[in-house]
Amino acid sequence: MSAERRVRPAAELARAHAQLRQVDEAVARLLEAESITPDHIHTRRVARQLVSDLLSMQDSASFELWELAERAGA
Repeated sequence: MSAERRVRPAAELARAHAQLRQVDEAVARLLEAESITPDHIHTRRVARQLVSDLLSMQDSASFELWELAERAGA
């Protein structure tokens, strides 16, 4: 199965968790997607926007989220 097909479920789950304001779960799914294909997170506008949205949902974002945001340029 292609990397694109493997990463899509994790990215969709991240979006769903974000809609429920489950930031830690969303970050975990984004990190999972990044481990499959970093380009999916680093170059797609929708993914970078999701990372930015997650940052704004927490008063003090986790270290993992800050690192992900830096890598993605969010």
